[in-house]
Amino acid sequence: MEESELLELIITSLEQQGFRIEGSRILPPADSSKETLRQLHEVAVKSRLYKAQKGLQQYEPKLIPRFASGWEVRPGKIKPRLVEVKRRSQDEILFRYVCLHWSIPVSSGYGRRLRFLVIDEQNDKLMGLFGLGDPVFSLAPNDKWVGWNKEDRRVRLQHVLRM
Repeated sequence: MEESELLELIITSLEQQGFRIEGSRILPPADSSKETLRQLHEVAVKSRLYKAQKGLQQYEPKLIPRFASGWEVRPGKIKPRLVEVKRRSQDEILFRYVCLHWSIPVSSGYGRRLRFLVIDEQNDKLMGLFGLGDPVFSLAPNDKWVGWNKEDRRVRLQHVLRM
């Protein structure tokens, strides 16, 4: 495939997803409503689901019962409990499964990560999940916003990195 053909395919895909192309800039849609953002990411979400389907489908019978039905939720008795997600565990599979079903795709991230399930103790069902990860050390737009140059970042983050 020629470079120009690949570029045209990429631009067409971006425009179909709702992005605007102005010269060499790729811009999000002017409308930033929740529904527009969902549509913007729909192709990526479907792609990730498709790629993971074969590997995760076998686990669905064990995962679905970990979600509460409406009658199982008793608001006055909710008691959240944090469960750290360990590698190669059923909890890790559940975490991945839930992330795949969000309307905005979730990045796997880089560096150290902690992932948690939030379980309702009164019914032992999943209430939510969250993850913590290392911040990006060197991100030019972030540094510019903070007002740092390369040396400022090195000096100021030196102590953080030694912890």
